[in-house]
Amino acid sequence: MAQSLSGRYYSETGHTLDAEFVEYFDNHGGLGILGFPITDAFVDYWTGLVIQYTQNGRMELFPDPISDDMQVRLKELGILFVGDRALDVADPLSIRSSADCEFYSLTGHSICFMFLDFYHEHGGPELFGYPVSEFTIENDRLVQYFQGFRLDWYPENLPGQQVLVAPLGRVHFEVMDYNDDLLRPKAPSNAMMYEVVELQPHASVAKPITGSSDTQLVYVVVRDQNLLPVSSAAVTLVAHFPDEARTLVFPPTNEAGITQLEIEFEGQTPGVQVDLDIYVSSGTVLTRTSDSFRIWW
Repeated sequence: MAQSLSGRYYSETGHTLDAEFVEYFDNHGGLGILGFPITDAFVDYWTGLVIQYTQNGRMELFPDPISDDMQVRLKELGILFVGDRALDVADPLSIRSSADCEFYSLTGHSICFMFLDFYHEHGGPELFGYPVSEFTIENDRLVQYFQGFRLDWYPENLPGQQVLVAPLGRVHFEVMDYNDDLLRPKAPSNAMMYEVVELQPHASVAKPITGSSDTQLVYVVVRDQNLLPVSSAAVTLVAHFPDEARTLVFPPTNEAGITQLEIEFEGQTPGVQVDLDIYVSSGTVLTRTSDSFRIWW
């Protein structure tokens, strides 16, 4: 993340949070609620408003009807996507008897248990709006819709990470059928602002099956979190032959994020598999991938 007069650039997605939206973003949950920006700001051809999508929401710049100053508002995506679930209202008498639930008469819905805790801890109605559905099962997951967002429950996650805000921003972008070019990552105004925060290497071998005395060419392609090539990445190979493990160092990746290395071997036992563990690093980011080939004759 890097700040400039034009906004705040996020290397994670390759987009700049427009300066007009930065303060609102920070005051309305930031990354934890709205997620990373997935577009730069652009003019919506449906409304004529300057808008910007994040993973979980959509911010809009509009003229205040009283002062005529430009204000930021959050589009109520929860209302747009709740559908028929809004019709299943709660019984306020039964809800009020439970200390684990709260009933909101304005919308006729309740919030309970882990959703209620998350709701209060992260801003309540001022941020999320009021509930517009009960909690329900959607795509085999427990979810609940609010005016602005949807909350999803992930019981398999660690405590503190079991309730997450759903990526309705991305869903709404797709529904609106905007040009996918708006999602493409962009380089920042200052190249030094770009950071590689994730490595996505892919390995392959020239010959999936070889003889007992042969050579093998191993290729590695390294991309970052935005699928851009990573040059000068360090790549190390550990090849597990039946009688030994060999550690070999690739040349640094080129401008296309590609490197290759040849392995020589002889007298290997036919029928065995050679496993390849490949370790890739760039700056402080380290990851690994793997491949294999079989010695057949």
